[in-house]
Amino acid sequence: MKKVRIYELAKELNVKSPRMLEILDSLGVPVKGVVGTIDEETATLVKDIVDKEQAAKTEEAKPAPKAAKAASKAAPEKEKEKTTLTPVEPVVPIERPKAFTESISYAAFAKQFGLKQQELNTMMLKNGVPVRECGLLDPLDANYIARLLGENYVAPPEKYLKSFETRPPVVTVMGHVDHGKTTLLDYIRKSSVASREKGGITQKIGAYEVQVKGKTIVFIDTPGHEAFTSMRLKGSQVTDVVILVVAAEEGVKEQTLEALDHARAAKVPIIVAMNKIDKPEANPERVKQQLADRGLQPDDWGGDTVFLPVSAKTGKGVDELLDIILLQAEMAGLKTRSSVDASGSVIEARVDKNIGVLARLLVQTGTLHVGDDIRVGDCVGKIKRMTNEAGVNLREAKALMPVEVMGLSELPEAGEVFYTVGDVESCRMIIDEKRQKERLAFLAQEQKKPMTLDELFTEEEALEKKKLTLILKADSLSTLDAVKFELKKVKTKTIPLEILHEGTGGITKSDVLLASASNAVIVGFNVVPLAEALKVAAAEKVQIRTYDLIFELGDSIDKMIAGLTKPVFEEVVQGRARIKDVFKITGVGAIAGCLVEDGKIIRGAKARVVRNAVVIYANSSIASLKRFKEDAKEVLKGYECGVGLQNFNDFKVDDIIETLVMEEKKP
Repeated sequence: MKKVRIYELAKELNVKSPRMLEILDSLGVPVKGVVGTIDEETATLVKDIVDKEQAAKTEEAKPAPKAAKAASKAAPEKEKEKTTLTPVEPVVPIERPKAFTESISYAAFAKQFGLKQQELNTMMLKNGVPVRECGLLDPLDANYIARLLGENYVAPPEKYLKSFETRPPVVTVMGHVDHGKTTLLDYIRKSSVASREKGGITQKIGAYEVQVKGKTIVFIDTPGHEAFTSMRLKGSQVTDVVILVVAAEEGVKEQTLEALDHARAAKVPIIVAMNKIDKPEANPERVKQQLADRGLQPDDWGGDTVFLPVSAKTGKGVDELLDIILLQAEMAGLKTRSSVDASGSVIEARVDKNIGVLARLLVQTGTLHVGDDIRVGDCVGKIKRMTNEAGVNLREAKALMPVEVMGLSELPEAGEVFYTVGDVESCRMIIDEKRQKERLAFLAQEQKKPMTLDELFTEEEALEKKKLTLILKADSLSTLDAVKFELKKVKTKTIPLEILHEGTGGITKSDVLLASASNAVIVGFNVVPLAEALKVAAAEKVQIRTYDLIFELGDSIDKMIAGLTKPVFEEVVQGRARIKDVFKITGVGAIAGCLVEDGKIIRGAKARVVRNAVVIYANSSIASLKRFKEDAKEVLKGYECGVGLQNFNDFKVDDIIETLVMEEKKP
């Protein structure tokens, strides 16, 4: 049976996306969103419902007949007052919402909800909550973010909610080199960016505003998925939608799969643009099959990913692509605020030999002005000049506008979060103090203090959530299959094993960045890391393991999993001695004259005292141990000794002194 795309039907019937989903839900049709498909029979039922709704609205809009009006006026007042009583249903008690009544630090909020600081940054910036110099969420913002996380917190007041406004979606274009990413964006912008790029390949990140049917879309054109992941690694993931560009005549390539895995790791919606559809050798069905084999199911095959045939050269399918982006944005309900402090993300930065540091920023909350002091990581400065993508000077930039600014003291990294500050000099002092503390912390790491109870619990929880994430690289597809077959044999009951990305060829910088952003280990078989990859791996502390024997690889993965498993310790009795006599020594205390009945007694070992099979003292250790008058390190079974315990003197004949050791149970 022929399939109908839901969003196309909604467009045809002039029905808003949320209402379309409501109608489908009432018909009992399970759909994940309007990018899916339904059969023709269901589409007919939807049309009937919409037709009836529109007919009812038309009838209501007609003026009432004069006779009906007169009859209405003549109706007795008592008739108007008649009401129908309905039985009162029992009140079901509901959980009262919690409330933040005071400001809370970003670190404390992130810890409370199990978020990383980067994840909290992203959530704030994407939802209209500014990153502020004070490092605090006020109660209104805290309750708002908590509700976005699905928690039962007090709803912010209407006045607060009215300060939000609809924001444009941010779209990142990714794909294999020379598959037409920039040319597609060039057609959309109706400019000539692609022709100006050296060799037709994008040399830097660009961010552009595009007007579509009176609405704005912000496009980010990247030189590759490395930059995309660098931003996520820094904690400022700006992307709402990824367009994965695949040349329809070439099909899926290595970099296509890398881009796909990077986009999936970022957990954002993906739209596949099958480009160069105008070429006679174009084969869109092959592209669908290749990506379906990697788990990306096309919507017309019953999946939830839109695959669109497009031509960046002729413009075929581009309008439909833009419609889908706007539809995704409508469904996501993207919001921001222009009336709050300015904050956002660094898209790229460079040094101009005549001007100095130039940073391209995406303003995500508030309004940024020339003259504002800003901080980006450990860089500070006053905005001396601000231009848009066309090079036009601006006095201010509202969210979500990409701008280039001049005035930072140092070169910031892509993905860093920027925010306005009150005083640059104070900021510089804070940064200097922070750097000094980091140096001291590095020097003192060997003398680290014992964990607090809270820190211990946090580590325990982290261990419980662990999984072993791998990035696989091999010399050929057949070798890669052999490696995956070997991994299936690995015991993973305690720790789940996930393959985040796989590919052929040497281990690259891109692999390392993806591993760093996803806490993954890189496993290479018959391949080695490139020099640049090794350098980045050292800086990002990414593990790279290479093998040339398959059984060694399997054994190594087993050991990795064992290392991730939370160790379980049990208390084992190491030695047991019975007290035969008790001696009181002035200035020393009580000494127990013992016979070692089992194991051995070691000086300094943890010890407990047992009387009539009951432990009467547990938190002690062997303070002194003697054989006759000589100090001894240990006394074995069958020998006599004198034992002194730490903080215990109440020995009695026939008490048992047991020494204990904690042994790790093997998984």
